[in-house]
Amino acid sequence: MDAILESFVAFATELAFDDIPLPVVMAAKERLIDSLGCAIGAHDTPTVKVARAVATQPAQPAFAGRMLGTGEVAAADAAGFVNSCMIRTLDFNDTYPGVHPSDTIGGLLAIGAQRGASGRDLLTAMVVAYEVFIRLQRTAQFRERGWDQGAGVGSASAAAVANLLKLTPDVTRHAIALATVNNMPLRATRAGQLSMWKGAATASAVRSSIFCTQLAQLGMTGPEAPFSGRHGLAEQISGPIELPAFGHEADCFFLPRVRLKYWPVAYNMQLAVWAAIELRRQVAIENIAAIEVETYWQAWSESGSEPAKWDPRTQGTADHSLPYIMASTLRHGTIGPEAFEPDAYLDPTIRPLMALISARVADDIQNEFPETIRMRATACDKAGRLHQAEIVNPPGHETSPMSHAGIAEKFARLCDPVLGGPRTIEALDYWWAIDRSPDISEGFDLLEIPAASGRPACLCQGARVQ
Repeated sequence: MDAILESFVAFATELAFDDIPLPVVMAAKERLIDSLGCAIGAHDTPTVKVARAVATQPAQPAFAGRMLGTGEVAAADAAGFVNSCMIRTLDFNDTYPGVHPSDTIGGLLAIGAQRGASGRDLLTAMVVAYEVFIRLQRTAQFRERGWDQGAGVGSASAAAVANLLKLTPDVTRHAIALATVNNMPLRATRAGQLSMWKGAATASAVRSSIFCTQLAQLGMTGPEAPFSGRHGLAEQISGPIELPAFGHEADCFFLPRVRLKYWPVAYNMQLAVWAAIELRRQVAIENIAAIEVETYWQAWSESGSEPAKWDPRTQGTADHSLPYIMASTLRHGTIGPEAFEPDAYLDPTIRPLMALISARVADDIQNEFPETIRMRATACDKAGRLHQAEIVNPPGHETSPMSHAGIAEKFARLCDPVLGGPRTIEALDYWWAIDRSPDISEGFDLLEIPAASGRPACLCQGARVQ
């Protein structure tokens, strides 16, 4: 018997909405709304256009799903892929150290809207996805071992889809097993110059998890011990795994600790934006001779350890580049999606400023991670004077959470340009009350995008800290 698999099966098949503490329900709604805003804001990005173009028709009505932003139905796995690309591709969605839990939501939305799931059904399945995913990341440490987070997305999405569809323990067991052995993607996706696949890799794991769940529903069996058995995840990748226990008390849930992003950059680079804003107040950009950035290993490894980050050639590299993000913010005083258009990140005039920036891991900061995240940026001006900005736990961190007003403002900034103000307000009101909705398809209707709408040019100009 695979004890890890059995724990996921039990949690996925037994958790009901009434088991979830109210603070966790509210946290889930906040992250759902945040994810939907990110999705609508990304509706016409290149990654999403490609995903939508290859969406296939379902083999049978029971295996259909609905795509966000349209009234269109596709095969459930294809719809889940599109929805997850929409949530992920702006790199503006929620995060937990090492992973983006909302990457798992796209399939639940696709299936739930098509099958008339209630808001409570959706939120319960979402909680399953987050709790399974985070437990796997905390124990298996995929990122640190060179594997991409899709390794956890597949298992977690299958467990959540099984919960949403109210599948039996036996079918759920096979669905999770199949999805687990079928999703072991390489971390190369997020190394060097980052490609469009950065915004689609976890969506691929969602698509696979839906397909694996459908197979299990039709009788396909999976390996008996994908986690702890011979050649399983523990033996091949992680070493022994001891999962944090599941429970029904608020403290047993990790979901409320998932962080939201204030700026559309890699989460660790939220600190770099705020540090640059503070340095800009202290020293004129033309007087800067050098900037040394000290931070924790994950931030340095992801955004300051490769030559590509000092010469970003793609959008995905630019929004993960510490020197580019800091230099752009120093120059403009803010940062938004316009900074990740080719004309901006390929601008040769910003390269000299980027070249003044260096980065390293500081032991005192590393020792605080992951509970506390910190970045210290010290600028030396041309007269030799030092100016320092030290940022700790930025807005969106669990110790400095975004307020409802802040979440609503972000949703509006993303949705207003494509849905219009009245429709955005109506949609926001609906999704805040999603736990009272008997059928989430109405919420999908409110997020349908008029054909003539375009992508917002800037989502963060003038944003206020909440």
